[in-house]
Amino acid sequence: MIDIKLLNKKLLIEYIDSEEFNMQEFVPITKHRALSHAQNPRSEDKDVLLLLAYKKKKLIGYLGVLPDKIYFNNKIEKIGWLSCLWVAPTYRGNQIAQLLLDKCFEAWGKKIIATEFTTTAKKLYDQANVFHNLQIKKGIRLYIRFDLYNLLPPRKKVFEQIAFFLKAVDFITNSLLNIRFLFWKTKMNDLHVEYVNHLDKEIENFISDKQEHQLFKRGLNELNWIIKNPWVLSAPAKDVIGNKYAFSSSDKSFNFYALKVRGSSNQLVAFLIFSKRNQTLKMPYCYHNNNLETVINVINFHLHKWKIKTFTTFYTEIAD
Repeated sequence: MIDIKLLNKKLLIEYIDSEEFNMQEFVPITKHRALSHAQNPRSEDKDVLLLLAYKKKKLIGYLGVLPDKIYFNNKIEKIGWLSCLWVAPTYRGNQIAQLLLDKCFEAWGKKIIATEFTTTAKKLYDQANVFHNLQIKKGIRLYIRFDLYNLLPPRKKVFEQIAFFLKAVDFITNSLLNIRFLFWKTKMNDLHVEYVNHLDKEIENFISDKQEHQLFKRGLNELNWIIKNPWVLSAPAKDVIGNKYAFSSSDKSFNFYALKVRGSSNQLVAFLIFSKRNQTLKMPYCYHNNNLETVINVINFHLHKWKIKTFTTFYTEIAD
């Protein structure tokens, strides 16, 4: 018989401080991720944040949920994001994942959102027959430099055997590309970028009238929480807990960068948030005064400055 334990904010904090958490073979969440959940301004005390599956008191799977709100059909709906789903290898194929999903749907009244999922996860979600497309966004991924060493081995085992060769190819080709990039001109003459680690009233006023048609409408509290409570930490190596966790917990380099972009008259013309993980760059938030060229110039500048290998964005206008 499978038992499912539901943890809200209070129970989650107690759990990560418990002897059970420290002694078990694998963990369902890292401590810094759990503390981030506790600081989430859209999380309420009663919200279920983590579901644990046990068989004979042994942890065999888990499902994480991130509380949020969407602005849909002129109403504010409380929802939860599926943030992770994992089942121990020896118990896969026994409907454990489906059981966790069913309990999650029950706890959240089926108000659950999933995104950026794997092909395997999509099959599971389709089988549940409760998900519908709420919004489909066109994105783009740009490859600026060679990164075969990181991109290919996860796709096929054969590439793991020639990883050293792939690393050599990356080094040689990127050395040639660096010569090319010496002649890459970035158009930043009339722009001034200010990097901030705390969002202020100026930013709040700037983004407020640009969120009318957005589903999530992140305010100052939410954006400051995202920047200051990352789920991935910069560290030279995984710690003991990180080695027991199936998902990303740390990397050599991970940072959020919040940028105020000002024009020639010192007026705020754009506000962007980048997430930079090693040489991979994403732009989860972008607000501007109908000046797409400015945003593109700022992106190009940072692709060059930070020697980015891969850039991803789901802002359709920028993808186009």
